[in-house]
Amino acid sequence: MKESYLEKNLAALPSRLAELVQNPANAFSSVNSPDPEINITYELKKSKTGDPTLEIDGVWIHSRFDPRKEAERFATELPHDGSDRIYLLFGAGLGYILPYLINKENVTIIWMEPFPFFIQEAFKIFDFSKPLLDGKLILITGEGMEDQLSEAMKGKGTHPISFVPHRGSWQWKEADYQRLKFTAEQMFHKKDVNLATLTRFEKIWAKNICYNLPELSKFRPVSDLFGIAEGISIVVCGAGPSLSESISELITYRNQFLLLAVDTALPILTSFGVEPDLIFSVDPQALNSQYLEDYSGDAILVFDPTSTYLSLRLDKGPNKGFVTSSPFPLIRLLERTGTSEIGSVPFGGSVSTNAASLATLMGAKFVFLVGQDLSFTKGLAHSKGAVLEERLNYLESRKFRREKHNYKQLFALPQKKVTGNQEETYITNEKMLIFKKWFEDHAKENHWTNLTKFGARLEGIPHSEFEKEFLSGNSAEKNNQIKLVESVRNQIRSQLTKEVSFFDTSQLVSEIQSTTESLSEFVITVKRGLAVSERIYNQIKRNQINPKTFSEDIKQMDAIDEQVSGKKGLNEILSLGIQRIILTITEGYDDNLSVEEKENTQLGVAKKSLLLYEGLYESVRTTKRMLTKSLYRLQ
Repeated sequence: MKESYLEKNLAALPSRLAELVQNPANAFSSVNSPDPEINITYELKKSKTGDPTLEIDGVWIHSRFDPRKEAERFATELPHDGSDRIYLLFGAGLGYILPYLINKENVTIIWMEPFPFFIQEAFKIFDFSKPLLDGKLILITGEGMEDQLSEAMKGKGTHPISFVPHRGSWQWKEADYQRLKFTAEQMFHKKDVNLATLTRFEKIWAKNICYNLPELSKFRPVSDLFGIAEGISIVVCGAGPSLSESISELITYRNQFLLLAVDTALPILTSFGVEPDLIFSVDPQALNSQYLEDYSGDAILVFDPTSTYLSLRLDKGPNKGFVTSSPFPLIRLLERTGTSEIGSVPFGGSVSTNAASLATLMGAKFVFLVGQDLSFTKGLAHSKGAVLEERLNYLESRKFRREKHNYKQLFALPQKKVTGNQEETYITNEKMLIFKKWFEDHAKENHWTNLTKFGARLEGIPHSEFEKEFLSGNSAEKNNQIKLVESVRNQIRSQLTKEVSFFDTSQLVSEIQSTTESLSEFVITVKRGLAVSERIYNQIKRNQINPKTFSEDIKQMDAIDEQVSGKKGLNEILSLGIQRIILTITEGYDDNLSVEEKENTQLGVAKKSLLLYEGLYESVRTTKRMLTKSLYRLQ
């Protein structure tokens, strides 16, 4: 055991991580441990071979006889064929297995550890400084393990992963290490879902932003709503299966809160005569416009720029409101014409998560969630009266009944079980579990209360009932609350009656004209790049490389690459429509590569270049065409 190893290893870590490993007691109060009061005392002991081992609470973390041989035997059982692979370790004790894994070629070791004192002790025994600096060994400990793991996995998307639980650690604290495994499973599934969403909707998002520009130029920024609801309650209404069960309470206490409804809940609410104050819409699919179709109430729209453009072109429906910002660069065409910031609302993957975040940003004293089942309550996929259900009135036939549609919804993804507020069990799926975890992860900084009658329990978010949270009868306190809510309601409406427009339409016209002109010039360069990349690819594929012409093509390709990369602003705008290709190049998601292209490194690089220019060429043409259409509608 060498004390100098510890200093050398710590120097190879980022400062935050080094501090945590150096002072492991600080980690015991982290969210990763179920017992914040945990106080671990331990003493290293010598094994029969003289190597240090460890006994805690009567559990031997390593062999009492030969911990190195034990680790070597286990390491040889792990799969390894010489290709790129990741070993994800849930605990490693004193690190005896690590040298045997590090010696293997083309592997990356990620060690997740909820108790950093293990890392500190391992650092005193072994010199891991080189693999730590090289990125072959990655440590994950402390708070935010899912985010740390996500960062560690960048660029390794296609590498096979072996989950490696450390037996001694699991015998000692199984619940803690089981939680690590669950965190990893959630992260990988969430990433798969996010990538699937990104590649599925990339072109729809770009189209919606372009086509929404003329209508959104008449909207107000969502930042107008920030802090406007101080001192009052906001009820955020989702469209979960149990929403219809809460209608009577929504009606009874309606004047004591501001009602922020997701667009999917609107038809259900209005069918019972419940009028929301704000309607949040974020879904890019055309079907979502039907939730707003024929709406004739006074509710105001809160609109994400990527939401379907059809919603803003309805003959009858909400046509005024507030626009949110977007992470996609196309929105900057609109942002640059505003008098200040548009305002961003945290995005959690569903309209309900956005709505809950907005309620907090509005400064509400209390935020209540309703219709937030996150489960198939009573065997239903969606609340009775939802648009999907109403559409089935026109689709039903002898061979297709609404029950069959509901059944398909229930089994579209693998089913999971989740516990309710009364310890009852509900069926859910992995997608809804992502949203459930989002609410739970953000519970600390958001004082939400769940009023949903049935469905999944949201850990860290108290569950209550309308009767306990709102006033009954006739009292001065109740009347005062009603007046405050009405005052905020009037303030929100007054924002939309301001004479001076927030966005400058003439400047927006100028921005779009300038962008389309730049795209017209840019497409010439991109087309040349496409032609040259095709020549390079074909020469490599056919194994007919002419040294002279090939060298000239490579030089020409380098020059074109430099020109293209210099157009940073245009590339950011165009990137939204080619996310799948970008992931192929940057993250290794090489679904577009054949077996031959994967095996032949040179051919694979040439194919990625070809894919990039094909994608850019298509994106330039379609973006220019869409912006030209919006320009025509603005003029």
